[in-house]
Amino acid sequence: MQADLICIGNELLTGLIENTNAGFLSRRLWASGISVRESVVVADDENAIKDALERSLGNSEIAILTGGLGPTDDDLTREAVAGILGLPMVLNEDWLIKMESFFTKRGIKMPEGNKKQAMILSGSKVLPNKRGTAPGAIIELRGKIIILLPGPPAELKEMFDHQVLPYLVLNNHGVQKKVKTLKCIGLGESMLEETIKNIGKWNYPPLSYVAKGYEVNLQIKASGDSEEANAAIQGAETILRETLGDYIFGSDEDTITSVVASMLLSGKLTLSVAESCSGGLLSDMITDIPGSSGYYLGGIIAYSKRAKSELLKIDPGLIEEEGEVSKPVATAMAEGVRTLFQSDYGVGITGYAGPESGKLKEDTGLVYIAVSSPKELVCNEFYLGGGRRGVKERAAQVAFDMLRKVLIKC
Repeated sequence: MQADLICIGNELLTGLIENTNAGFLSRRLWASGISVRESVVVADDENAIKDALERSLGNSEIAILTGGLGPTDDDLTREAVAGILGLPMVLNEDWLIKMESFFTKRGIKMPEGNKKQAMILSGSKVLPNKRGTAPGAIIELRGKIIILLPGPPAELKEMFDHQVLPYLVLNNHGVQKKVKTLKCIGLGESMLEETIKNIGKWNYPPLSYVAKGYEVNLQIKASGDSEEANAAIQGAETILRETLGDYIFGSDEDTITSVVASMLLSGKLTLSVAESCSGGLLSDMITDIPGSSGYYLGGIIAYSKRAKSELLKIDPGLIEEEGEVSKPVATAMAEGVRTLFQSDYGVGITGYAGPESGKLKEDTGLVYIAVSSPKELVCNEFYLGGGRRGVKERAAQVAFDMLRKVLIKC
C-alpha cells in the first residue's frame, strides 16, 4: 500500500508554521511498510483541497489529510472531502456533548462556531481527539482509505499513533516497503559512506545518507512481504553495527539526548551542566525528555567572566591567563558545576558561536567541551559550522556524544 499526504493551511504556505506533521507521518508510515508517494501542502481553499484529493485517489490507496478541521470559516477540509466523495455531513451528538464538556471544565461557554466540529461525514469512523476539539475520521470508500487528522502536532501525533496506525497496519497486505533509520554521530557523511564502501560488495537493501547537524541518519530501505522486508533490514543493520560500532547511537525515533537520558536513568546517575556559548540549549534539550528530573540536577548559564568566577568558582586569574574560550576554562566549568550540584557527571561548554566585537572571524565555531566524572575528565576542541544557531546545536550534540562515550566505559 502507498499513501499520499495532503497538509492543509495557509500558515504552512506562508511559513508562519513549519510543517512538521509531514515528516512525522512519513517516518511512521515507511517504518510500518507503507510507502509515501507524494506529500503536498495546499491552501485553505476548498477547490485546492478537492484537486489534491482527486489526484491522490487516482494514484494511491490511502489519502491522509491534515488540518482544516477547526471551527472557523477557513477550515474547509470536511466540506471538500464531502464534496468529492458525495457524502452528506451529519451532526454527531456524542461529540457535541464532549465538546461542551471540554469548554465547561475550563469555565468557558462554547462558541457557536465550534458546533461545526461535530459535523461528521456520514458513514465515517470517528477518531476521538483527546487533546482538542477537532475529531478525526477514517472513511473507506470504493477501495480507498481517506483519513482526516487535526493540524496541531500534539493532537495529530496522539491520534495517529494510537488510532490510525494500528488500523493501517491491520489492513496492509502484500508487498511492503520498509525503512529503518540508524542514527550515527562522530563521522561525517562522506567518511561514513567511505567506511561502509570498505565493507566490500553490498548484498543488502540500498542505503541513504542524511546529514543533520553533527549527526548523519543512515536509512535502510527494503521491500517484500513483511517477513522478507524485516529480514533484509535486519541483515543490513547487523553488518552496519559490526562495522560502525559506537558511531551508531540509536535508531528511528531515538535522539542523542534520549539515549543519554536512558543511560543515566538506568545507571541511577546524575548530571549537571555549565554552559556559555550554547546559552542553555543543553538544559533545554535535557528537560524536553520525560523523566529528566530523575537524573538532571540543574545547570548554570555562565555567559560572562563574572558568572564563571562567582557561580562556578573558577579562578579569575585562570580566565585572564587562558581566555574564556579555552580547554582549561571548559574543564574548570565541568568540574565546578559537578561540585556545585554534587552530581555524578558535569558538562562544561565554552566557545565562539558567532562573530562578535573583538573576535576574529576565524574564531567562529571554536568550541571546547569538557565532561567531568569521578573517574575521568575529558576535554576536546572542536570547530563547528552552521552559523550561530548551528554552532550552538552542534555543540549540544557533541556534548551529549562525549557524555555517552564516557558512560559507555563506566
